[in-house]
Amino acid sequence: MVLGVLDVALQLGLRPHHPGAVTPSLRRVRTDRGLDRLITFLDAVVAIAITLLVLPLVDVIPDEGATVDLGDLLAEEAGRFGAFALSFAVIAQQWLVHHRIVERVGSYDMPFVLVNLLWTLTIVLLPFATEVAAVYGDSRLAIGIYIGTMTLSSACLTLLTLFLVRHPSLRRHGADPAEDDLPGALLVTGTFVLALVVGVAVPAIGYLALLLLFLPDRVRRLLARRAG
Repeated sequence: MVLGVLDVALQLGLRPHHPGAVTPSLRRVRTDRGLDRLITFLDAVVAIAITLLVLPLVDVIPDEGATVDLGDLLAEEAGRFGAFALSFAVIAQQWLVHHRIVERVGSYDMPFVLVNLLWTLTIVLLPFATEVAAVYGDSRLAIGIYIGTMTLSSACLTLLTLFLVRHPSLRRHGADPAEDDLPGALLVTGTFVLALVVGVAVPAIGYLALLLLFLPDRVRRLLARRAG
């Protein structure tokens, strides 16, 4: 189903736009209320997902808490708390990127909506992926589910940026096209893909492969210095 939605969005959203040639599938929706409702819905989904992350931590506390040393309990569940912190940071970062994208949007079409819905699916799945990572640890499948969910989320954001580049009519009036930063989005998603491959191929590295995400900023600064 996910691949089907993505395929439809790719076929419709990446098709070159010719001024004056408006088809039903690409017709823009220009109502401000509709756009506001879409963004409000997306924000609500993110807020719920980021809240769900904490529920497994509540279950960590036993009913007879007084009989269990708190320090031992926290040490035993360190992996679960670490997964929570990382997933919280990832959802927050993904929302910030999405926020910067929709700040530049003035109208929308069905492919744009479909990719946004697919993006929310990845956000909703992240609490599940977090619990899988906490329970199954260094399992290749667990690593693949966890980093793979993040990778798909990043790919959706890159696709949204690509929509704005390919369809400037979706961009808000006065928005600077230079802010789209498609190369930067592609670099981040490519790094997620690399982290996924490394993490699954070498379970000893596993989730530490996500440290590769510090590379894109360094690469961009290096390229900027060379260009200057």
